[in-house]
Amino acid sequence: MEQRKLGHFELAVSVLALGTVSLGLQYGIAQSKDGLPPPDESDSIDLIHKALASGINFIDTARAYGTSEQVVGKALKDRPAVVATKAVCLDKDGKPLRGDALRRQVRESLETSLRLLNRESVELFMAHSAPLELLQDGEIVPLLRELRDEGLVETIGASTYGNEAALLAIEEGIDALQVGYSLFDQRMADKVFPKAQEHGVGMIVRSVYLKGAVTERAEDLPAHLQPLIEASRSYRQQVKEMELNPAEAALRFVLTRSDVTSALVGVRSVDELEQALSAAAAGPLTNDQWAALAAYRIDDPALVDPSTWGIP
Repeated sequence: MEQRKLGHFELAVSVLALGTVSLGLQYGIAQSKDGLPPPDESDSIDLIHKALASGINFIDTARAYGTSEQVVGKALKDRPAVVATKAVCLDKDGKPLRGDALRRQVRESLETSLRLLNRESVELFMAHSAPLELLQDGEIVPLLRELRDEGLVETIGASTYGNEAALLAIEEGIDALQVGYSLFDQRMADKVFPKAQEHGVGMIVRSVYLKGAVTERAEDLPAHLQPLIEASRSYRQQVKEMELNPAEAALRFVLTRSDVTSALVGVRSVDELEQALSAAAAGPLTNDQWAALAAYRIDDPALVDPSTWGIP
């Protein structure tokens, strides 16, 4: 599998990163508003092993992903991989922590992650869903640098929402940034991708499938997302005429961009994993194909930001 350097670092990661949120808690679009349940632990471990054997060397997890870190830790025993995990930097009310409270939570989070992952260090440690206010406080990135200097993490980063937080994180000196990007949500390509290139920041993109909205799962979206459901229907008809699979086309759309370091794919079964591997192996879309799919861009955050949907 193709590998790309994580920003200006020599660390090379596969263009597909295995996202493990769905292996640790209920997640995604389902007829039930509670999301899809995670697979059995043994099935999840087998899935991670198959991903590694297929050339994926990058595994993404987080303290907030339920039992994900524990599952990843068991799966990676005696197996090399690049691991990214994240710490929540907010209080129980969703407000940014500051001072000693922030320092304590981030350090304790990392210590717990390392224990569950059975590791002395991780390759990438990120502030999870870092809001603009947290970054403006100016405490989190220096704290992450301290952990990097201590050898507990190799590179530091942040997962963010919206242009402002992403751009500030880059300015603050992170090594890698995780943002949402898909054929429906292309907003990051306007300012964030060019800025990341300028500063040598690795770009990891999530929500490539927009929680499944690029597939027939869109039919199970809540009624208030009807415009997105209609867009999905139109897109699925378009790719059918192009003789492409909707999920494959969505992933290839993202990987066609050379400024994307790695695309997170959250899979729950071997069949879904093989679909993603097949898409990556198929290579970039043609210019005409890419342009046709780029026309499905939606700029309304209420439609393309899954955190606003009201589902897991």
